[in-house]
Amino acid sequence: MAEEAFTYTNELAKTGAAAQETGFFTEWFVNMFAGAIDIQLHSPILTLVYAAVIFALVILRLYTENPIKSLGCLAIYIYTTIQAFSLYRASTFVTDFTASGWQVTAKSLIFAAMFVGIGVWGVSRVTQSFITALVTMGLGRLLAPLNPLRLLGKLGKSEKELDAMEEGSAKNPKRQMTAIMFTDIVGYSKQMGADEAAMVKKLSIHNEIMRNQIVRNRGTVIKTIGDAFMVRFRSAENAVQCALDCQKGIGDYNKGKPANDQFHIRIGVHMGEVIHTGTDVFGEGVNIAARIEPQCDPDGVTVSDVVANAARNKVPAHFMSIGVRPMKNIAKPPELFKVFAIEEQQSAKVAKPGAQAAPAGAAPGGVFKI
Repeated sequence: MAEEAFTYTNELAKTGAAAQETGFFTEWFVNMFAGAIDIQLHSPILTLVYAAVIFALVILRLYTENPIKSLGCLAIYIYTTIQAFSLYRASTFVTDFTASGWQVTAKSLIFAAMFVGIGVWGVSRVTQSFITALVTMGLGRLLAPLNPLRLLGKLGKSEKELDAMEEGSAKNPKRQMTAIMFTDIVGYSKQMGADEAAMVKKLSIHNEIMRNQIVRNRGTVIKTIGDAFMVRFRSAENAVQCALDCQKGIGDYNKGKPANDQFHIRIGVHMGEVIHTGTDVFGEGVNIAARIEPQCDPDGVTVSDVVANAARNKVPAHFMSIGVRPMKNIAKPPELFKVFAIEEQQSAKVAKPGAQAAPAGAAPGGVFKI
């Protein structure tokens, strides 16, 4: 059926512009791309299918978790490989310049693998990076329709509330309850001084992991300074879930790697009324979030009591009080809580009922379970 539906002429081959009998580059790479282009030109439907495949891969990677993500991507790769193999096997870019028999099958299979690797996986990765960069630079509202989670539910927010955050400007600032997340890499300056090239490589990996999780959890990057991210979220649960996802993503990357190839981050989150100007946020809520992050342990997440109360029972995590810590220029610092993903809480001690919050500098207090 594929051969009948996508039979095409060999106009490019007749001109001698693409297909050649000799030369590795022309016979393999040029013929592969020429065949793919010719197929697309003669089949608008196949072009739409190709675009849908790219879009589906991007959505799967950005907005789903394993095993759905892995199984979905694998199914797409298998489908496109089989489809491309069928088309190349009937293509004159293969049959006219390949000895008949098993060589046609082998060459068609190689062309199909090359097309999927470059034209499907490669293009989808570039598209994903482009969309992620746009969203985290503050253009999330324009690209919101690309997020299927937005269509499935607004997480308790009305459209007016969702839009209000994005409408602030320097001339017309908006005040809004917003969750602010600060992150940084532990020992970044020291590692940069010790091996700049290695740290730059790790920073690139760090940024990709962070941006992917921020997009998935509907956050917007306000600014980055070196290794530090400042991100805003519409809800406390989104911010906490993103923080846990970021730590999990970095933890997965570090597994099995020597210590000098790993990196670790701290994440602090606070929620309060802040001023939105469209491209930046200001207010005591931002200052408190910035003060919380240094109080966090490496590989850990620390949040204020406001965030803990708002996110409890809404994210799969436990919150353990570490008391009230002094914060520079903050008259009334909030009580702080360490956040543990449920599977990480096995070793934590459960506090007795009625345990009081620890004073500043004291040992951690009670554990609050979902």
